[in-house]
Amino acid sequence: MKGKSVLLILVLLVVGLVGYRIIRYNVKRRNIKDFAEEKVTFVKTIPAGRGDIEEIIYLNGDIRGLREVDVYTRVSGKLIKKIKEEGENVSKGEVVALIDRDEPALGFTKAEVKAPIKGTVIRYYVDIGDSVIPQEPMPQEPVLNIAYMDKVKIVVNVGEKDIAKLRKGEKVRASVDAYPEESFLGQVVKVAPAVDPRSRKLKVELEIENKDHRLKPGMFADVEIIYNEHSNVLVVPRIAVLEKEGRTILFTVEDDRARLREVKTGINDGEKIEIVEGLTEGERVVIEGNYGLTDGAKVEVGGI
Repeated sequence: MKGKSVLLILVLLVVGLVGYRIIRYNVKRRNIKDFAEEKVTFVKTIPAGRGDIEEIIYLNGDIRGLREVDVYTRVSGKLIKKIKEEGENVSKGEVVALIDRDEPALGFTKAEVKAPIKGTVIRYYVDIGDSVIPQEPMPQEPVLNIAYMDKVKIVVNVGEKDIAKLRKGEKVRASVDAYPEESFLGQVVKVAPAVDPRSRKLKVELEIENKDHRLKPGMFADVEIIYNEHSNVLVVPRIAVLEKEGRTILFTVEDDRARLREVKTGINDGEKIEIVEGLTEGERVVIEGNYGLTDGAKVEVGGI
């Protein structure tokens, strides 16, 4: 009886040991399998750095001389001489054209057409030999147009959603197809006191420096009104920042793991966004592969 008990104990010990080894093997195998199957997300990162950022209203409009004046004859007659040709500069009061009166028998001297402002002759509306008539009493065709072009103006119409952003004196950049690599600087000089009830837009006048007269009346310009700007602030690409459950977040990478950061943002220009809190300069933020990423996820980085 005693021998049977010892044998039973030995059998149980063997069975227990074998069972323990089987369980241990399965656990180890499962752990190895779990480790091998951990998902790896491929991401790209970029270091957070400092820069300048602007908020801009994008508009367009036609360029005009700062002042443009249609010039009329004071007497009836025919245009016989253009003393100043189109494109030439004139001083205020300078004679620009001569009119031969229609009453030759009376021996009138040639009538002078004078520039009412300093500027540039933009165009003649009549040619040599054409008849001209004074503006009064009935509106008639002018002889020529003169524009002051050391500065030009652009009149734009601003939608209601942007009206609160506008202030007199705000910086302006303009560009034209003729000079695709250049920007011309100016400012907002007039903001209409009321919205046009038909278009629901506000008329705004801009002035652009034009000392070299490269901007011509009639050109079409793309305009940027810079209504807010921050210099030397921490910025990251806009695509790095996400909204998640009411929080503004981004991901950094530490030891091949994604780390969720809740951040406070400032202004953005559509491409870059200002980071006010939650990130320091030089930390690498995820800019590709961040959608669906979770805190602590294993990542493989292909940085920029």
